[in-house]
Amino acid sequence: MSSAWVPRVLLGVGIAGLVAAIISLSVGTGGPKVIRISGGNDVQELLGGVQQDGSSLGTPDAPVTLGLFTDLQCSTCDTYQRDTVDPLIAKYARGDQVRFEFHNYSLGQADVTQSAYAATAAGNQDREWQFAELFFRNQDEAPAGNVTDQFLDDLGNSIPDFDLDAWHQAMDSDQVKEDVDADQKLAAQYGLRIEAPSIVVDGPDGTKVLQDGPTKQEVEAAVADVGGS
Repeated sequence: MSSAWVPRVLLGVGIAGLVAAIISLSVGTGGPKVIRISGGNDVQELLGGVQQDGSSLGTPDAPVTLGLFTDLQCSTCDTYQRDTVDPLIAKYARGDQVRFEFHNYSLGQADVTQSAYAATAAGNQDREWQFAELFFRNQDEAPAGNVTDQFLDDLGNSIPDFDLDAWHQAMDSDQVKEDVDADQKLAAQYGLRIEAPSIVVDGPDGTKVLQDGPTKQEVEAAVADVGGS
């Protein structure tokens, strides 16, 4: 090799090494993390064909309303959703007696989390329950406090017939902020604690406020008590 080419070769090697180092610092030695959203089939089986309107799931004129107050970024709420809430949805949502309402209620240190705005904005397309169910099934990909825009977009892209651009605009809208604030105020009116999800069951014969992660059996008993004849 000619001596004139040696500095150029060394300079090229040096630049390549610098670029590699920058990339490594940016994404880590393991490379960028690829987020794969799972559970779509399970969510479709649970919710497919059930009427949705904003935060509401089920028959609009059902006599009993089951209000779920939960936090997508709560570290134990995913288990509660799968083990308790989903069986209640499977039992009641396709009938004409119970309508579900999703309320984003912060159970952590943050007054409101980004996921609350994202879920509420999905309700503008009648997809709030799909978004929440997918979030809970993939919560380990986004530990509490570390929800990224990429993770939220991956969830949105996993929902059939979902307009991502419209959803982005809705997340920053005054209406979504007002809806999220209304959930917090409603929780305060009921005097809900922040230890675990709560369920408020309202019907012709009264209202039952069930706190600290009520069991499926406790919720079923409340539905029977307030449901009327």
